[in-house]
Amino acid sequence: MMKKVFFFVAAMVLTASSLFSQMNRTKQDSATGEDFLYGFCTRSAIEEHGDDWFKAEYDSYEVKSDVFNFELPEKFDSVYVFMGTWCRDSRREVPRFCKIFDLDYFKDIPVKFICLDKQITVDVLDVDEYYVQFLPAIVFYKKGEELCRILERPRTESLESDIMDLMERIQ
Repeated sequence: MMKKVFFFVAAMVLTASSLFSQMNRTKQDSATGEDFLYGFCTRSAIEEHGDDWFKAEYDSYEVKSDVFNFELPEKFDSVYVFMGTWCRDSRREVPRFCKIFDLDYFKDIPVKFICLDKQITVDVLDVDEYYVQFLPAIVFYKKGEELCRILERPRTESLESDIMDLMERIQ
């Protein structure tokens, strides 16, 4: 019995360490020699990697909180952000998205950041399964089903308006 428990615990530790090693990796662009984040990443890794662009965009962006109706009972329950730290649109929209999601209303919604290469691929999941063709692709989910996505830039005048439109539609 002890052998079974030992092997089970060992398998769990190996799996966890394998998954952890898949976080916050970098790759080098063969054309430019620049490093970019690749795979699943934490927000803090994106902030650190993008210290020359993330903080500047984050600090200068003014959240239009008056757009939101914070009384709405239903909201999406998770978000995937497909991005490239090398991508100009990602460098603009992801810090803005993060600043919006720093509002208390959104704090409990988990956000996964997936950093892709210039071919819009990554080795940790099948990007085709998520129909990602443009970056950033911010995909909103509720109960495992996609509700909508924001591609490259908001379709209305702001990210806040696009997010509020989604929230109103799911009520």
